[in-house]
Formats: sequence, structure tokens, C-alpha cells
Amino acid sequence: MEGKSQHLETTDPNVFGKILAVVILGFGICLVIGAIKNWNWLYAEYKHYQNNWSMGQISRYLGRKTARIIGFMGGILMLCIGIFLSYYALIIKN
Repeated sequence: MEGKSQHLETTDPNVFGKILAVVILGFGICLVIGAIKNWNWLYAEYKHYQNNWSMGQISRYLGRKTARIIGFMGGILMLCIGIFLSYYALIIKN
């Protein structure tokens, strides 16, 4: 297995940047579509307190509409970062 990863690194050393760019783009797309479609699994209020801050916690404390606005803006930010990283990893580094 180690030989395959070393081969991948020698053929394309920017593979981590490309994967990271695609993941961030996918996350941004999910946030934007979830805000537009009002996905319940993304914006459902948590009934009990947890230490993590997620969209459910934001819905609980600030309201679902505010959480959707924050999710949409965060998704746009993730899309911008993902597009920049994709451009950098795919175009500039090659």
C-alpha cells in the first residue's frame, strides 16, 4: 500500500489540494442548496444542549430563518474558497 501512495505523490504532488478543494466545494454546495430547500436534517433544532455549534444549535438559539441565512452565507463563502483552491490546485500548480 505504501508503494501506491508514494507513486501517487510522485505523479501528482498536488493531490491533497485537489481533494480538499473538491470537499470544500461540495460542502458549500450542500449548505447553499440546504438553505434554499430548507432541509430539515440540516436545520432541525436540537432538543438538548450539546457542546458543538452546528446549524441545529443556531436554529435553536437564533431561529430557523436566521440559521438558513447564516447557512446560505457560509455556503457562499465555502464556494468561493473552494473555487479559489480549485483554481490554484488545478490551473496555477500545473
